[in-house]
Amino acid sequence: MRRILLTGLALAATACLTPPPSTTPVDAGAAASTDDATAPKRLWPGVSPKDAYPVGQTRAFEFVQADRRIGRSWGRYVGTIDGAPHHHRFETRIELELPGREPLRSAGELVLDDNGALVGGFERSSAAELTFVREGDTLRISDGKTESEVGYSPETAPTGVMAHSAILHEELLLRLRPLDVGTLELRLLSLSGGIPAEWTGNVREAQDTIVVETNLGERIALRDGLIESLAVGASDLLISSVEEPWPTWEISGPLRLTYSKPAGASFERREVEIPGTKESPTLAGEVLVPPGEGPRPAVLWVGTTGREDRYGFAGPPPIDLGAHEITDALAQAGFVVLRFDERGYGGSDPGPLSFIGQVDDAKRALGMLLVQPEVDPDRVLLIGHGEGGLRQLMLAANMPRGVVGLGLLATPGRPYREVFLEQSAAALAELPPELRAGAATQQRKMVEAVERGTEIPPELEREAQWLREMFAVRPDKLFARLKAPLFVGQGDKDFEVNPDQDPIAIRRAAKRAKVRVDLHRYPDLDHLFKAEPGESGPSRYLEPGRHVDPAFIDDLVAWAKARAKG
Repeated sequence: MRRILLTGLALAATACLTPPPSTTPVDAGAAASTDDATAPKRLWPGVSPKDAYPVGQTRAFEFVQADRRIGRSWGRYVGTIDGAPHHHRFETRIELELPGREPLRSAGELVLDDNGALVGGFERSSAAELTFVREGDTLRISDGKTESEVGYSPETAPTGVMAHSAILHEELLLRLRPLDVGTLELRLLSLSGGIPAEWTGNVREAQDTIVVETNLGERIALRDGLIESLAVGASDLLISSVEEPWPTWEISGPLRLTYSKPAGASFERREVEIPGTKESPTLAGEVLVPPGEGPRPAVLWVGTTGREDRYGFAGPPPIDLGAHEITDALAQAGFVVLRFDERGYGGSDPGPLSFIGQVDDAKRALGMLLVQPEVDPDRVLLIGHGEGGLRQLMLAANMPRGVVGLGLLATPGRPYREVFLEQSAAALAELPPELRAGAATQQRKMVEAVERGTEIPPELEREAQWLREMFAVRPDKLFARLKAPLFVGQGDKDFEVNPDQDPIAIRRAAKRAKVRVDLHRYPDLDHLFKAEPGESGPSRYLEPGRHVDPAFIDDLVAWAKARAKG
C-alpha cells in the first residue's frame, strides 16, 4: 500500500541521497564589480552557458556512502538548439544502486538561455516523466496528467532549479555564477517535484580551492569552477568527480497502461458520474452490466492505494495493480459491478488526500450503485483491496443490514500505526547498519509529528492528513458492529500486510463479533495476488505481464455467488 513511499522516507530520513541544491544561475554581470574596493573578494568570475564546457565533454561523479558506491551521475553540454542559437542544451544521466535491486536510472535535459535562466527540459525514468517549461514568470511542471505552476523570475531575484542527484545542475549553479567571499542566497525550485526552498551557501577560499558550505549540510570543493567533491557529513555521503565515459544506456520513458475488455466478455460498460459536494469532488466511474434480465446481485469495488483509476492503474511509477482482472471476472460471473477513479485520478476531480474523504467517496459510489436499474439492493457485496478493505469495513460497519458480504483482500487487521511502523522498519533494514538506528529514531519522530499535526517534515506533508486519519482507525472496533460474512484473502508473499498477523487479527475480531469468516491463504501470491516465485518487493510491481492468480479469482467469485444466493 505505502511501501514505495516508506522506502523513500527511509532514504530521506537519513539524507541517504540528499538532493543536491542544483540551480540555474542568473546573469553573471549581476554581481558586484571587483573594481569596487569595498566589494568582497571575488574567487570565481563566472562564465556563460556556451563557455561552460566544450561540446560533448562528459562530467562524471561517483556517490559513495559508508565506503560503498551507491550511484553515479553524468552530465554534458550538447550545444545550441537548431533554430535557437541563444538556447543551450545540457544532458544528464543518473544511476542509483540500491541494495538487492536493479539500478534506478534516469535521464534529463536542461535548456538554458545565454544568461543561464531556465527555458525548459525534462526528467525521465522508466517510472515517470516530468516536463518543465518557462512561460514568462511562471515555471510549469507536468507529469502528463497533472500540471503544477511555480513563480520563476531569476532576472529580479536569485533563483535556481534542481533535479534529484543531477550533480551537473549543482556545478552549473556554481560555474556560471560569480562567486564572492561571503554568503550566497538563492530560492530553489525542484524539477523532481517538491516545494521551493531557500538555499544558502557560505563561500570561502581554502588554499587553491573554493569551498561552499550550504544550509543543507553540504561541503562543496571547487577547482577552476568545477566540483571536485561534495560531502554530506550527516549521512556519510561523498560525491567525487571521476573520469568516466558517457553511459551507453538510454531511457525510453514510463510504461503506458491501457485497458481493454477481455476477449469474449459479455458484460457491457456504462459510464457514470458520482456528483460532488462542497467538501467532496465529483468522481468518474463505470458500471459493468451482465447480459440478461435483472435485478442482479451487485459489487462495489474499492482499490488498494487510494491513488489509482477504476482499472487499478496507479503511478507514477506506472503499476497495474490488477483490479480490472478481478472486477471483470465478477461482472462476467453475473454481478453488476461499480468501479471508479479515485479523487485526482482518471476522470475524477482532485480533492484533498484524506482517508475519511475517501470513505465518503466510497459511500457516494455505493449510493450510485444502489440506484442502477439492474441492481437488487438486497444482494450487495463490498469488496476492497488493501487499504480499500478498511474503507469498505467502515461502510459495512455503519450499514449492517444493507450488505450481504464483505471481501477483505490483503487488508490490515491491526491498527494502521502498527502496520506503518512495521513497514518502516522493513524499509530501514535495507540501509547500512551504521545508519539504521538514527533513521529509526527519525522515523518515530515523523510518526509522532503526524499524530500531533505539527512540525511535519516536508516529505510527509502531502500524506500527513491521510496518515493521521488512518492511524485513528481501530479495525477491532469496526468488527464489533459488523454483521456481514467475510471473505479474507491473503498472499503469503505479501510484503505490505503481514500474512502471519493481519488475517489472524481479522479472524479473531470477527469471531468475537460472531461473524462468519472464510479465510483463504495463498502460499505463493504477493500483495496483488499475483504469483511470486521469489521474494516480493516494490520493483516486482513494475514488471509488466504479471496477472492476478486465476485460482484466487475463482475462490472470490465462488464465495460472492454463494453470498448472493443468501
